[in-house]
Amino acid sequence: MNTKQLNEQLYAKRALVGTKAHCICEDCIFYAEQIMKNTPLIEFLHRKGLDPRKANEVWCYMEKDGCKYYTVDFFQVHADQEEKATFGNAKVTIYNSTCAEKETLPYVCTIDVVFKI
Repeated sequence: MNTKQLNEQLYAKRALVGTKAHCICEDCIFYAEQIMKNTPLIEFLHRKGLDPRKANEVWCYMEKDGCKYYTVDFFQVHADQEEKATFGNAKVTIYNSTCAEKETLPYVCTIDVVFKI
């Protein structure tokens, strides 16, 4: 299997952010609706086998100047190398985690994104 297929398999049963099975707080629902409007980001993540609505953790850490600032984490991902990319209001970083144990997947994926309210 390639890394895309491995990620799809790893996250296949994960609940979608903004649903009762994950979290239906206002911030998660807003994120789930807004993130799907960033088509280049969605296409990039889908090529990696990831869905931004199936993240392990989504948190809005600040509301300022009419914007909501989010950090979104996938704690484990299959990847071939570290990578950074920016798609409009979102920055994606796939990096080797210094906290990962050798037996686990060493990569994580973080999306930092800002939405206008």
